[in-house]
Amino acid sequence: MTRVSNPLSKSMPKSMLKQKGASTPLLILFLGMAAIIATIAFKLYPPFFEHWQIESVVDSFEDEKGLDELTVNEISKRFNVRLVSNNVRSFNSRESTVITKEDGVLTIDVLYEVRVPMYRNIDAIVKFEKLLEKSY
Repeated sequence: MTRVSNPLSKSMPKSMLKQKGASTPLLILFLGMAAIIATIAFKLYPPFFEHWQIESVVDSFEDEKGLDELTVNEISKRFNVRLVSNNVRSFNSRESTVITKEDGVLTIDVLYEVRVPMYRNIDAIVKFEKLLEKSY
């Protein structure tokens, strides 16, 4: 049986020929870090998605006509109905939303935070704010 030699082996140093790629501990470390990052992303995505829904509700009042004829209570009711239709469940609009009408300006101010349990006694706190000022 004849041995075929690699033509590159003559021009490469011996240390280069022994290298084969990432070691097993390095690969395990990389997979562990990727799993931690993916877990954090999966846990933090729902609050951000819900905030995007709340932002769309607030922004929907930007193009609405006839707001000058509505009271603050009626606007608040419309706001809550839109939250329900957008499937926003864990948001308490009574504590987190301030709706005012002063001097021809409608102001909807949404300010809240979400606490997400990450691991045992470690929580992530995410703060959100959305402000709409519309003159009518």
